[in-house]
Amino acid sequence: MEYEMEELLPLVEKLTYKYTSGDSSSVTYETARMLMEAILYCMEEYDRGKEFGIRTKEKINAETAYKLGFDAVTAKVYKTKEFYNALLEEFKDYGCRNLRDTVLEGMPSFFLWYDPKFKPRDHILTLDYPTLRPVNELCGVDAIYCYLQSIKIENDFLKAFDTAQVEQLLERVMPDYRNLYYDNIAYAVLLMVVGCIAARKPVGRLFLSEEDLMAVKQYFKDDSEAAAEKKIGSLLSDMFQNVFGDDGEMEEYFSYLGKEYAIRILNGIRHASLPATFYLPEF
Repeated sequence: MEYEMEELLPLVEKLTYKYTSGDSSSVTYETARMLMEAILYCMEEYDRGKEFGIRTKEKINAETAYKLGFDAVTAKVYKTKEFYNALLEEFKDYGCRNLRDTVLEGMPSFFLWYDPKFKPRDHILTLDYPTLRPVNELCGVDAIYCYLQSIKIENDFLKAFDTAQVEQLLERVMPDYRNLYYDNIAYAVLLMVVGCIAARKPVGRLFLSEEDLMAVKQYFKDDSEAAAEKKIGSLLSDMFQNVFGDDGEMEEYFSYLGKEYAIRILNGIRHASLPATFYLPEF
């Protein structure tokens, strides 16, 4: 819903009074802009409010939309905290410092310092560990909730593999991965899964030999990028459904990697660099 500036300015004035504790109605331009953005953020949350049962079909006045939106933002913070606590029960960082620092060490600061009244757009954290689905232009609690959802999907995928096998793969990717790895763990694991399935080798071992790479090369022989992408999409779809009992969420989350993997594998075949593509230690 859209509102005229005449409807929003009184809300800014009221929020300014609260921000200054009633000492002054005059604030800097930057502060006034921050408070206006806070109001708009909450109103946008109201506009998306089906999740909390607050969205109405009829247009309501700006003040009511703001109040309901603020309540929705606050409710989402509690929901996100519950989601985070549940995630921690099965979370693994595989010794990756960046992942551990982001999710275990850094995340509690959001719940400690997030300000839904005056700075709801500021999610405080830099979220240094990259998820496969970045939060992009999301901000505030929306960004944190989306980020944690991605972390959970990736964690659910990774926990299907033996921890030692994942860590050994990461050591082949980067010997000092524990301190220096800043890429996504699930990306490397899923790439190895594609290779193992193509070579008809046990997926759980996350390792391919030189002989296995010849089988991978044969599997994608003469394929165009589109054909290779289709093959990868099909084998991953089968895996997610048969191994994970996926209802479509996990497959959808990882689906875009099919094209990227296809390009990477075909380039490895063309340039005789498949060992590097699949992290073969002798390469």
